[in-house]
Amino acid sequence: MAEVSVSYKRDLSLVNLIMLNAMGMIGSGWLFAELYASSYAGSLGSIIAWLLGGFIVLMIALTYMEVSSAFPLAGGSTPIGEMTHGKLVGFIAGWGAWISDIMTPPIEAIAMVTYASAFIPGLVNRHGILLTDGYIFAVAIMIIVLLVNLLSVRVFGNAMSILMIWKWLIPLLVIVTLIPLAFHPANLTTYNPFYAGYHGIFYALVLGGIIFSFEGFRAAVNMAGEARRKDYIWKSVIISLLLVIALYTLLQVAFVGAVRWSVIGIKPGDWGAITSTSLTNGPFARIAYDIGFGWLAVILLVDAVISPGGAGISYAAYPARIFQSMANYGYAPKFFSKLDRRGVPSRALILGFFLGLAFIYEFPGWDLLVGILTSTLVIAYVVGPASINILRRTAPDVERPFTLRGSSVIAPVAFIFTFLVIYWSGWPLSGEVVIVTLAGLLMFFFLYLLSGNEKFSRNESYMFLLSMVVPFLFSLILVLYYTYSWPVYVIYIDIVLFIVSIYSYLRLSGKTDIISGSWYVYMLLAAMILSYIGPAAYGGINIIKFPYDFIADGIIALIFYIVAQATGHRTKSLEDYVNTSNE
Repeated sequence: MAEVSVSYKRDLSLVNLIMLNAMGMIGSGWLFAELYASSYAGSLGSIIAWLLGGFIVLMIALTYMEVSSAFPLAGGSTPIGEMTHGKLVGFIAGWGAWISDIMTPPIEAIAMVTYASAFIPGLVNRHGILLTDGYIFAVAIMIIVLLVNLLSVRVFGNAMSILMIWKWLIPLLVIVTLIPLAFHPANLTTYNPFYAGYHGIFYALVLGGIIFSFEGFRAAVNMAGEARRKDYIWKSVIISLLLVIALYTLLQVAFVGAVRWSVIGIKPGDWGAITSTSLTNGPFARIAYDIGFGWLAVILLVDAVISPGGAGISYAAYPARIFQSMANYGYAPKFFSKLDRRGVPSRALILGFFLGLAFIYEFPGWDLLVGILTSTLVIAYVVGPASINILRRTAPDVERPFTLRGSSVIAPVAFIFTFLVIYWSGWPLSGEVVIVTLAGLLMFFFLYLLSGNEKFSRNESYMFLLSMVVPFLFSLILVLYYTYSWPVYVIYIDIVLFIVSIYSYLRLSGKTDIISGSWYVYMLLAAMILSYIGPAAYGGINIIKFPYDFIADGIIALIFYIVAQATGHRTKSLEDYVNTSNE
């Protein structure tokens, strides 16, 4: 484990951590996810989807609470993955978490601009896609977010405390206004309450933004190195998550109950069409205006700036700490491992800012980003369920402020759920997500080359880069100029990335890390392939139909969990951590 010359300030109290978690979970999700969830699942289906999504995230969070409170290291998945399985797992987990968190400030900025278009014309088109002025507005928001995060951890925590009061009051105001005064029971019973059957419920989890809305629970995990006390980590996670599950479920009830079919101009019960109505650019604000609550619509338009802004501020900090942690472990240039005099990873923050601008340019709509963001994020979630029981075996003497009872059941259940969420993202999104994740291995070796890591010579690193880039470009040419289909391209690239990366890792780094970490890569490929051959409802070619797809997914995920447990061991990183803690 690399040494860090500057340590994080442990300035975050229990209240700060609760607010950080809730701040990340009460962002653009509550402004848009109710709309998209109901468009996939219908009224009752979307409510069930929120409860199911909350349960899934709670299972995952329970495993993280024990692990992160016992090993309070900044960077979340990266150090934990390396301590249980070595550098391959540590890098892929950190890469997935980093990429998803890099996308979060842009998606929150897009949400702010979309709602602002209600009173500032010319920001977005009728489909919610940014126009030129909208791009400028979004960039300005990103600059403000960057400046707030550069101040310091203490200012960061205090800013969250102030914003959190507002962020709780407005959703609660919507609930207590719409449910008693504008609720139509027929929307839950008569008008197609399960719009697309069970498929719609599972689609809503990923493409509807439900899992995305809960991602803020990792705030205390990612910033564990800055908590004043270890027990603050698990307490903040469980308190904030339970509160937000209840809040989102009630918001979904309020939304579907207040829909007026005649006002939005579509057939009653046609939930799939509501994303093509006036609700798209501001669901709750538009509903409030349509039913005569203009005062509430104005408040919601103001909140549409504050809520996503708060989430954007908090999430700009997380990828910086993840990337700084990756640099500490040798996965990124040492340049990004440095902290400034305030204890803030300012270099990593600035890198995240520019990458965020690139995502805004490439995905200029809320619904364009949410699916790939969620699936990439869940790939990082795998580490929590996979590591909890391994660390009990390999580091039994480490103090655990929180011990999860029933981990022998909860951990595999949470692991299976993470696998299913990747599967539920559907084809070809699952393939795209796997490509983005495995392509990180290219960055892995490239950064070793840049950082001059002693494990890799320049010639070896150049050869690796060449072996990755050439087949990638060749297969892309086949797709663009011949008749090869997108699925063939995705599968081909995944296989090439896997074979070349595994060979190079065996050649350059020895067998220990690859043997103990290869299950991670195989698991991602399995989820992608199952998605492709699964039901047509998920975009597959319908070889495996419901319910056999669920049975196959569950069995395969459980096999990978068992393999992960068998290959976990006391790594050098864990040994270094234990020795340092005992000094």
